[in-house]
Amino acid sequence: MSDSTYVLHKKLLTSDRDRFFNCIIDFVFISVFIFVFSFFVVIIGNVFQWNAYGAWVEIMINLGVIGTYLSFAIIYYLIFESLFPRTIGKIVTGSIVVNENGIKPNFEMVCLRTVCRLIPFDVFSFLGKSGRFWHDSLSKTYVVEKNDLEKDMEIFYNLDATGST
Repeated sequence: MSDSTYVLHKKLLTSDRDRFFNCIIDFVFISVFIFVFSFFVVIIGNVFQWNAYGAWVEIMINLGVIGTYLSFAIIYYLIFESLFPRTIGKIVTGSIVVNENGIKPNFEMVCLRTVCRLIPFDVFSFLGKSGRFWHDSLSKTYVVEKNDLEKDMEIFYNLDATGST
């Protein structure tokens, strides 16, 4: 029995309320990041006498508001979910992204998860039976309560170790 593999239970999935707050907090953080990045472009441009501000404004005009936001969002989600399996919103609400075995997803899963966020009606996919977004189900990842997952895994592995002795 010691070769048993932990598999997530649907009861560990993060609540709809927490998923909503994750989204709002991440949106605010990404927006602030865009502002701070733009501020640093202006400062660095002035310090080194580069026309960085003009180039940055041109890039932002070409991308538009939505394109700029999505560009920063992709970078944000890739960095945070691949390094920490959590974004700022998930840290605040106590959630974590894991695979079906309750461990950190690999980089390919995070990349697929991030790209799937660009599906135009991804937000409406939450209304389905599974209670998961397409960016969760297509990448085979889950957003769960971190503390509940740790307790559930501890119980599983303690019972598994007890059964093997």
